[in-house]
Amino acid sequence: MKKICLILYYLIFSKLPSSWWPGGKFFNRLRTFVLKNIIKIGKQVRIQKGVYVGNGNNISIGNNCQINEMVRLDNVIIGNNVMIARESIVLGKMHESANTDVPMNMQGVKKVNQTIIEDDVWLGLRVIVMPGIKIARGTIVAAGAVLTKDTEENSVYGGVPAKKIKDR
Repeated sequence: MKKICLILYYLIFSKLPSSWWPGGKFFNRLRTFVLKNIIKIGKQVRIQKGVYVGNGNNISIGNNCQINEMVRLDNVIIGNNVMIARESIVLGKMHESANTDVPMNMQGVKKVNQTIIEDDVWLGLRVIVMPGIKIARGTIVAAGAVLTKDTEENSVYGGVPAKKIKDR
């Protein structure tokens, strides 16, 4: 059933209009209904068009979350009341690269911890989160930032690589 839903999601449901279009709330319900057969999704979740979930393994989304257009999710646990802006990427794996005698594309994939996004987090437009990061409760990550390290609770981060800018 999961494979059929995955195929239907990518062929049809991921392309339906976003929730702010006329009839969009209905399309969001259809999209989340199909995605619930692929990944764990809480209540009152809005998942917009074009969201990529890979094969659906190791992804869960809490309650009252907003996942906007063209977001890519991999190997992540998302808490409650999280907003992820358009075109953001949560990476879930990395390539091995330590052996200089073997081409990098032949070294395989490095085992990484699952990324954790705690409650009440806002990832701005085009944020990139590296694998295995813990984004603490109440964190805001500014648009275009590349998050390479864990965050502190109720803080604002920005830049490449992202650094703490201030407390909320």
